[in-house]
Amino acid sequence: MINATITLPTTMLGFNYDIELEHWQKNLHGYRVFADGKKVLLDGGLGISLNLLFGDNQYETWLDSIPQHYLTASSPFSEYQYQMLWLAANCYEAGQLLESRPILLALVCAKHSVDNDAALELAKLGQRKILYQLGLDSSKAALKFIDKLALDFEYLSELKHVLKQLDAHFCRFKFFSHYKVVTYSALLLDHSHPFLTGTNLGRSIAKQGQSVYRTTMAYMTDTLRLGDAIGINDPVRHVERLHNVEDLVELHDTWVARQIDMRFEAMNPERTEVPYPKYLANGHGISQIVDFDDLCAEAKEQLHCIAVYHNRIAAGHYAVFRMATPERMTIGISINPKKAFPYEVQQIAGYKNAVPSEEARRVVHAWFEACKQFFVPSNIR
Repeated sequence: MINATITLPTTMLGFNYDIELEHWQKNLHGYRVFADGKKVLLDGGLGISLNLLFGDNQYETWLDSIPQHYLTASSPFSEYQYQMLWLAANCYEAGQLLESRPILLALVCAKHSVDNDAALELAKLGQRKILYQLGLDSSKAALKFIDKLALDFEYLSELKHVLKQLDAHFCRFKFFSHYKVVTYSALLLDHSHPFLTGTNLGRSIAKQGQSVYRTTMAYMTDTLRLGDAIGINDPVRHVERLHNVEDLVELHDTWVARQIDMRFEAMNPERTEVPYPKYLANGHGISQIVDFDDLCAEAKEQLHCIAVYHNRIAAGHYAVFRMATPERMTIGISINPKKAFPYEVQQIAGYKNAVPSEEARRVVHAWFEACKQFFVPSNIR
């Protein structure tokens, strides 16, 4: 057979040895090889993914010596992959475990990442005994929970969340008994908002991908904050009764509107009955907010805090415009009478302060440039 032993040049990384790895038929044994030729048996894992070895013929030959199904099963656990494969190469039970419940073998390696002998002895035990030796719950329910996990282990914290769930002192995983699948989002939600685990809303959130999950959790945090701010008795109770993410967004928006009303009352607005001065001409789908009621309506429709500018508007220092197309936006214009052209676009904000598109900014710019051309200094007070 072609010699598929490989050498990892770790001396280039500052170590005083390179690492030599034998191929699968020689049980993947690893050695520290020092400059004087001395070889010491590697007593743990590598801490890196074997995917990093692709691209060199020698490394690919070495990888080809490993059964493909073992490589596939171990690949999600990049930090422990080599040690998991070494265990499978040296222990029948470890190979069986890698095929059936690879996460258990990863947990063994996480516990004994620098002690192959201890990892080997642990891997020889039955699965429930392994859990027990790891200080985890060793019931059949714990194994069922492991089988529900739908994780890709792209995040370093995933194994930590699993360990937390299986901790024998708390057995938190039991709260997922009615889940068919437990995702990373579900574990994160249980960590940050455990009162939602098992609820309809919790399951709805858990079905979301990571990018959507982050947005939803921003809604969650803001909704609970809003509840406290507007004096809701036990906001958590209101949230945990919701059925899905859509209900959460609706509750959030309702509480935002209530907070806006409270701000209207608190800011003690002046001259609310007086129409706002007319400044720039309407055009390009853009029209000026004409009075306090119109300003409040804009704030409620767009769910942002533009209404707090009323006193500045009434004093002649600010103007607000409503954009209908190409997208719904609110435009804030600051006014400085000391400047030759006293107007300046200060903000363009969409629904819930959404950032305007490039097209919307272009339309605002075109409108503003047109206003400059027709500007008459006497228009400003």
